[in-house]
Amino acid sequence: MLTERIERLNDKVRNTFPTIDLDRAKLMTEFYSKPSMDNFVIQRAKAFAFFLENKKIFIDGDSQIVGHAGDKFQAVPLHPEATKWLYDDFDTLDCRISDHLKFDSEEEKTELKEIVTKWRGQTFGDYASSLEAPDVKEMLDALVFTHGVSNQSTMNHSPDYDNLIKLGYRHYIDECKKNIAEFQCNDVYDMEKRVNWEAMIIVMEAIINFSHRYADLAEKQAAECADEKRKQELLTMAENCRTVPEHPAQTFQQACQMVWLTHLCICLEAVGGDHCLGRFDQYTYPFWQKESSEGKDEVYFQELIHEFKLKVAELWNIRQYKESIAVPGCPLWMHVMLGGVTEDGKDACNEVTDIFLRCLLNLQTDEPCISFRYHQNVNEETFRLAIRAARDTGGHPAFYNDDSAIIYLLSLGFTLKEARNWGICGCIEPIVLGKTDFQSNSGNFNTNKVLEIALHDGVDPLTGKQLGPKTGKAEDFKCIDDVKRAFETQLDFFMEKLIRMHNATIGAHGVMFPTITASCFSQGCIEKGKVLQQKGSDHHYTTVSIASMANTIDSFAAIEECVFNKNYLTMGELADLLDSNFEGKENMRQMLINKAPKFGNNIEQVDKYGYYVVNTIDDSLHRFKDAHGGQWTSLHATVVYNVEMGKKVGALSDGRLAHTPLADNASPMIGMDVNGPTAVVNSLACCDEMLPQSGMLLNQRFDPAIASGEKGLDIIETVFRAHFAQHGYHIQINVLDDETLLAAQKEPDKYKNIVVRVAGYSAYFVELGKEIQDNIIARTIQKGL
Repeated sequence: MLTERIERLNDKVRNTFPTIDLDRAKLMTEFYSKPSMDNFVIQRAKAFAFFLENKKIFIDGDSQIVGHAGDKFQAVPLHPEATKWLYDDFDTLDCRISDHLKFDSEEEKTELKEIVTKWRGQTFGDYASSLEAPDVKEMLDALVFTHGVSNQSTMNHSPDYDNLIKLGYRHYIDECKKNIAEFQCNDVYDMEKRVNWEAMIIVMEAIINFSHRYADLAEKQAAECADEKRKQELLTMAENCRTVPEHPAQTFQQACQMVWLTHLCICLEAVGGDHCLGRFDQYTYPFWQKESSEGKDEVYFQELIHEFKLKVAELWNIRQYKESIAVPGCPLWMHVMLGGVTEDGKDACNEVTDIFLRCLLNLQTDEPCISFRYHQNVNEETFRLAIRAARDTGGHPAFYNDDSAIIYLLSLGFTLKEARNWGICGCIEPIVLGKTDFQSNSGNFNTNKVLEIALHDGVDPLTGKQLGPKTGKAEDFKCIDDVKRAFETQLDFFMEKLIRMHNATIGAHGVMFPTITASCFSQGCIEKGKVLQQKGSDHHYTTVSIASMANTIDSFAAIEECVFNKNYLTMGELADLLDSNFEGKENMRQMLINKAPKFGNNIEQVDKYGYYVVNTIDDSLHRFKDAHGGQWTSLHATVVYNVEMGKKVGALSDGRLAHTPLADNASPMIGMDVNGPTAVVNSLACCDEMLPQSGMLLNQRFDPAIASGEKGLDIIETVFRAHFAQHGYHIQINVLDDETLLAAQKEPDKYKNIVVRVAGYSAYFVELGKEIQDNIIARTIQKGL
């Protein structure tokens, strides 16, 4: 049951319409308008300190944890110095199809327009765009691949919260001061270290002072408060803000406060999301042990966890208009990881794990993203509770295979002890917490567009432009190996274009857009005197997201079976069919659908192409290093780009019609998996799931009729265990019927709190655009094993 306090807080968060907050935009513009000879890192640090010193703050009457992004609930700050698109998209901000906000007044709208006009042509995004070659812009327009982090910070931060809670900011400040005291400049580049240490000190002192501002406000409110209980709460909050983040946390509440304020400041400094909240049940467990032994009951811990979740759920990130269409629901991918193993390999599930899972059953939110690490020796009751939560609460948590993730991380150079301390950053990507400089947002890569271009001699048939190299016309392909060679040549060509685009952008971050707060708490940065963007971390790697692999797999299988094995048609005839979108040839489309096997049904004849596609992509990526010298890895996930990318892809050999949605993430094409979820996970197992070091995202939707009760949990658990036994890495579920979702489309106000699993994130169903809603409804409903 929720306490009245949490019910009120939830109502404020859920029923307050998001508004644009001008504080950050005004203060950063004011700061940067003043002449300065400071190094860009120092200038960035001072700008952030100026903002924290002057931003408006408030403490709500129900809060026990302080800190908001704006001056009221659901107030959304802007980063005008980062976002090139903000000027072009300005008029859409308050009238978008999805993720729109409102202004408090027309005067504020006018003021913001003046601010973004001042920044026009001067933002980081402008500089990043200037690095792009003209042919790359054409590829972006064709959605061969998408932009990654060009208009934002590098994102994907995973602070070392475990040590931060134990040590406090003052420890890290003292380390920087010690390094400065011992500093000797022996090389022209050495001064960079001193500058970075100075910047880190500026930022950490600024966040401490920011916390003290909240302490002052809490004491002021306490002095004016007639309610003795609330007065004591305010005094406790003031004490917390004087203690953390400067000093080590002493209580569960202080641990939550410290993590939250640090996380908030990372978000306020650096535009974007994907900032990892780490292993909450591990770093808070010592405080649970101490306070529960002193008499604190579960209600106390649940209230704090609920408020922590609501704080995260309140965060927003304004996206470019086309991004808000492609990825609706304002996902921020701010992951909390539960379960897993300890550094010595023992089961890590504890009482906080269970309390957090029970919190999920009591209160559904879209953020944070909750994840659960499964292993063979997992506590059965906790695993069962996690499955119940996922079934009953809109897909939280998602489930991950500990063994697979640890093997991935070992292959990337981590020690076993390090690899066991992993969490999720980005969509489903595993990272070692506090030790990783990781980029999940390099872009989404459309293998189906690549295959389409390969069948047209390097030409995009939608525009007639020669985007890729000439690799031959479809009618001249004499065997499936000819098709493969053309595909591989085009794949290598476009992959190199994406990688060079992204590496240039990351290089620009290193000289223009550091993330100083996150660098303070990432191991290696203080030791080396480098921020993350200057290779401060010891471990570096980057991921490209591969979209809708099932269509590519099915298309290869259809070409082999229907053209070269059975001779139902020639390659020339197939090319004509695809160019005409099967007009007047529905019988031929049905032949391609029904005569060729489809991925997701445990059929070797098609599943072998899963292995081929995954390995071909991996081989292509491993030709390159990222901008920090790290490895390029693949992630088979689309988010919901399968809808937007599908609009730029013509008819495919698997029978899919032109411009319709592609397959969802690494899942089978909608409607093509007809043999149940066990067959689906068996097909994925054939894809060499241990190869994509950032994983494969598998969505499964279960019929509520078969998933209900203990028997339903048995069915879901059986599927999960079958998947993980074959080295499957990830699985997430929705348990909702069509009737409920269709009713929610018709009467959204009655169903406003329904949360659904979209991709690597959850969202309120009614806040998604209709295209995305329809795509979720169309997903195969599993009715058995």
